[in-house]
Amino acid sequence: MGVYIFTPEDLLRYGTISKHQLEVIEETILKKEDILVVGTSRAGKTKLIEAIIHLIPDEWKIAVVTAYGEFKPFKKNIHVIDTEFNQKSTKHRTQEVIDKIRNLNPDYVVIDTLHTIDIPYLLDKIIDDYPFIISSLVISRGLLEEIKHWLKIDDRTLGRFELIIELYRDIKTGLRKVNAIYKVVKKGEKIELEKMI
Repeated sequence: MGVYIFTPEDLLRYGTISKHQLEVIEETILKKEDILVVGTSRAGKTKLIEAIIHLIPDEWKIAVVTAYGEFKPFKKNIHVIDTEFNQKSTKHRTQEVIDKIRNLNPDYVVIDTLHTIDIPYLLDKIIDDYPFIISSLVISRGLLEEIKHWLKIDDRTLGRFELIIELYRDIKTGLRKVNAIYKVVKKGEKIELEKMI
């Protein structure tokens, strides 16, 4: 039995996202801006990313950085860069991933929460060269601090992202939905979230 890949239409059908939220995400993608998808464990971050990848034009190359074969190339324009723990140092593995991304020269880079590479190092080297969609675990409601903790990034790097999509999972019903979409706003040295929807 195959794995079902969610589409934007599925998200709408199941009430995971509103039409307006989907339009905001699509507009952000078409402008090649950076997006963070955040939520608790099993909130549906990977499924949401799979669905919004359908919003990326077919002629654009997509590099998906994943570990242990967890992400399947369900479209012809998806190029999977697989990484896993091995004898090499984390910095060496990360540099290999950076080199593969540069060789591919994609229109978008997707990173689905990884602990096998050094995300801050990767972003420091290439965030200005490619737009990113990255997922991050968040457990408490302090989104900014949670993102910085789990991705191990600072305010300067976080301030380079345009959009944060927060997912919510209802523990009683198991239903997953986009709780809010925030614009990342820099106010001097401080980063703030401005709720869009």
